[in-house]
Amino acid sequence: MRSFYLAIELLKNLFREDINVHTITHGLSSLMDIDKKNIFPLVHLRAVSSRIQGSYISITFEIVVVDLRNISKQSVKDKFLGNDNELDNLNTCLAILNRGIVKLQNLNNDHNIELNGEPQANPIIGEFANLLDGWGTELELLIPNTEIKVC
Repeated sequence: MRSFYLAIELLKNLFREDINVHTITHGLSSLMDIDKKNIFPLVHLRAVSSRIQGSYISITFEIVVVDLRNISKQSVKDKFLGNDNELDNLNTCLAILNRGIVKLQNLNNDHNIELNGEPQANPIIGEFANLLDGWGTELELLIPNTEIKVC
């Protein structure tokens, strides 16, 4: 059975095509920003759940797109913008996530993998050890269950 591999590979390749994405990781969310060699923006993939639905297998993934917060030492001239790049990070990361979701919605692939539903993005502001900003969502992929036949 290759359904999980097909789904995770599809997501990895989809985000790898984005010119703004520099690092793609997977696994525990708490480990996504500990590698000093990570180059941001970063996309992190994590399998959340799976359901066997007869002719389909659904796999839900958490997708997190984050960028590193840069804080300037210059005094604040605009209190709305502050002295960091939080708003720039939120904008860039939402654009990456948006492009990925739109590609999934319009996807035509050899394995008939489909996006189920409309994912909702939630902001991530100043999280994790490195003060990361961005967006996260959960999305469900439907993969045809063609490898196992029940007689």
